[in-house]
Amino acid sequence: MRLLNTETLQLHEFYSDIPTYAILSHTWGSEEVTFQDMQNPQAAERKAGYAKVLGACGHARKYNFKWIWIDSCCINKESSAELSEVINSMYGYYGDSEVCYVYLSDASSVEDPRDVQSGFRKSRWFKRGWTLQELLSPRYVVFLGKDWEEIGTRWSLRDAISALTRIPSRVFEDGDMTRYSIAQKMSWAAFRETTRPEDQAYCLMGLFGVNMPPLYGEGPVNAFMRLQQEIIKVSDDRSIFAMSGEVVASETDTIDEISSYSFANNGLHIHLPLEEVPYLPADDGEGPVFLASLHCRSQIDGCYLSIYLRKINGRRYVRCRADKLALTFAPPAPNSLQDLIVKENNHIPSFTPRQERVVKELVVSVKLSDTLTRNCLVFDGSQDIEGPVLSLSRNWVPSL
Repeated sequence: MRLLNTETLQLHEFYSDIPTYAILSHTWGSEEVTFQDMQNPQAAERKAGYAKVLGACGHARKYNFKWIWIDSCCINKESSAELSEVINSMYGYYGDSEVCYVYLSDASSVEDPRDVQSGFRKSRWFKRGWTLQELLSPRYVVFLGKDWEEIGTRWSLRDAISALTRIPSRVFEDGDMTRYSIAQKMSWAAFRETTRPEDQAYCLMGLFGVNMPPLYGEGPVNAFMRLQQEIIKVSDDRSIFAMSGEVVASETDTIDEISSYSFANNGLHIHLPLEEVPYLPADDGEGPVFLASLHCRSQIDGCYLSIYLRKINGRRYVRCRADKLALTFAPPAPNSLQDLIVKENNHIPSFTPRQERVVKELVVSVKLSDTLTRNCLVFDGSQDIEGPVLSLSRNWVPSL
């Protein structure tokens, strides 16, 4: 780990016995000071971002921190190996720090941060993908305004931050994220943005405790697919296939022995209870359509969630109506489980002109919506379905 000395502004490498350090979280602006710039102080001083480095070091010194980590100048981004290592370690860097200083260059310490018109509530820091882990991982977070004066802490502002991010304030009280489903944690990242499209997936690795090499150029869809596959290796929470902020973790007690699932070269291998839906068009091909329960429920009304699958042949299915989920009051019958292979759907959905990148509709749902619209709440298998009982309000388009 490379740290910046707050007194001498010299960078030092630490391979073990990491000293106590503060860490800076910020949004990048023009002329950030890089690792290369720090080798030439005169070059660094000419950049606009040098004032931020001085401000961060000065603030840390006030609280007796000799060392600080700043991503702009503590990473040699010209080394792909180092960049990969840091991306996979960054969640831990923030978690191991004594304090995280969040510098908001577009907010003032003299404003009331609970005022919806304040710079704090409108700060672009809350819209960036990487800052999600920087909000959640550290033990102690202090928000600073553009004058380097304190606005408040994550604890003292937990109600305002919760309203702004839709992350439950309880997370900021006890730091326990194990009670939240994969779907809920994914929804916290909805509508956040990253400069590099692949970072929409990479910035979530630490949140789910997984690692994978970054492959810039693979595109956001492939990056997100790899992220899902890594999460699946360490979790059997089937809410990963629903991706909504109201979906709690799946209940797999009744199918303990066969709750696991995995990807293979011919698709996703999983056990799901199936119930055929008569007369429902698949929208994207021939073949009967089935409801497959995910064994997870809505935290709003306790309804069970199912996805739509179209049968190809034998045990092979493909996801259809991927922007819709079905709600049922009754739990899936334990004797209805079937061993399935679900393949990728190569259907290309249409998007509005604003959504510039065309993304494949995946067999694994990559919907990042936290707002669900109910058209009908009851389906007990005895009646036909004219339309979806629950619709995701937003197709997943890379925008974390």
